[in-house]
Amino acid sequence: MTTNIPSISVILPVYNGMGYLQLSVESVLNQLTGGFNFEFLICDDCSTDDSYAYLKTLDDSKVKLYKNEHNKGLFPTLNFLLKETTAPLVHLWAQDDVMLPNCLESTLRFHKDFPNVNFSFSRLQHINEHGVLLEKPDTFQNRTISVQDHAISSILYGSIAGNIANVCLVKEAVERLGYFDASMKYVGDFKMWCLLSKDKPVGMNGSILVNVRRHSGQLSRNINASYSKLIENYEVYKCFLGTLHEDFKKPAKRALKWKIYPMYFNQFLYILRNGNFKLASRYLKGLKRYDIIPFLFIRWLTVKVLKVTKLERHFFDYIFFDEIVTVKERHQKSNIDQSIQH
Repeated sequence: MTTNIPSISVILPVYNGMGYLQLSVESVLNQLTGGFNFEFLICDDCSTDDSYAYLKTLDDSKVKLYKNEHNKGLFPTLNFLLKETTAPLVHLWAQDDVMLPNCLESTLRFHKDFPNVNFSFSRLQHINEHGVLLEKPDTFQNRTISVQDHAISSILYGSIAGNIANVCLVKEAVERLGYFDASMKYVGDFKMWCLLSKDKPVGMNGSILVNVRRHSGQLSRNINASYSKLIENYEVYKCFLGTLHEDFKKPAKRALKWKIYPMYFNQFLYILRNGNFKLASRYLKGLKRYDIIPFLFIRWLTVKVLKVTKLERHFFDYIFFDEIVTVKERHQKSNIDQSIQH
């Protein structure tokens, strides 16, 4: 039986999104709602296009519309919307993307089946500027990933969710942790995933529920954002390293030095080759937080040679993956022994 209390909230920060905004909003309002209610909270962050004018035309009881007095940015706006929600679950949303009709229904069902998570994410598929599907990923059975495996995966490959538009948060957990880091511009979500996964596994909804759009105007694809992401990611890596069991920290730090830091050095060289010397200078200073520059260069060069000789995979297996597998096997044996003793 349907009640007036929303089972899930959807929150959407908007800034100059009129190109795709209407399709994005309609995809939320057209969700299948078999026996549940949802609310849709939207906040315009002082758009200079027609976004707010369009949003004011929405005539739906599910919609709650807000407008910032001045431009605050993504994470402060998300924090504001989170505080205004009334449902226990909050699905994040983005102005460029398209929510498939069963998204909220599937998300609610997932959290009912897996109540011991602080957040979950679903599979997503990418579309281009014209809505054409770029690739369709594999689906899998719903499951969770452990605290340790999530931290290791995040260190090696970045944000496991891959986006914010396919993420659902447990509101109580976010309130307890203090919301998104409003000082961050680009990776506040990545830091939040770390905080939310420190004490509970992460939910992995194996269904494709969202079409995420790729286009050149996106904030994260701007080369000038690279310095800010470099600085902000340093704090996130520290967060994930702090999450790891002591036995995993040594190989994880080694993996960062050999797999991740050379990628940052390569970005520095790309900026330099493009003649953006001012940005390159700032980026180089930021790199010094990670390691001594000559060491970064040596590792970058070594990895470059390994790629050419097709030995990169064997190298990473040797310096990281083999040790991680050994540590996991040792921990599993220890857990089995303890359960036998009890």
